Amino acid sequence: MHYAVVKGTVVATQKVKDLEGMSLKVLIACDENRAAIGDDFVAVDPIGARPGDLVLWVGKREASLAIPQAALANNYPVDAAVTGIVDDIG
Repeated sequence: MHYAVVKGTVVATQKVKDLEGMSLKVLIACDENRAAIGDDFVAVDPIGARPGDLVLWVGKREASLAIPQAALANNYPVDAAVTGIVDDIG
């Protein structure tokens, strides 16, 4: 899992049918201190993160498995997914 900060929401006029009803967020990869370490990217957000939230995300095969309905389908066409919202780092 990796850290990222939510920059905003993507509004899509058309989506792959399997992603209808799922939120897409613009994330920027960062370290635990919120220092940016990468470019912006889009991730599916099944948990409801808001702009400014520090989140955990996964990529590749794990991204499609992070979607709650993944057990009902073979694969979701996603490269990244939000898996948690970070409340505090101790």
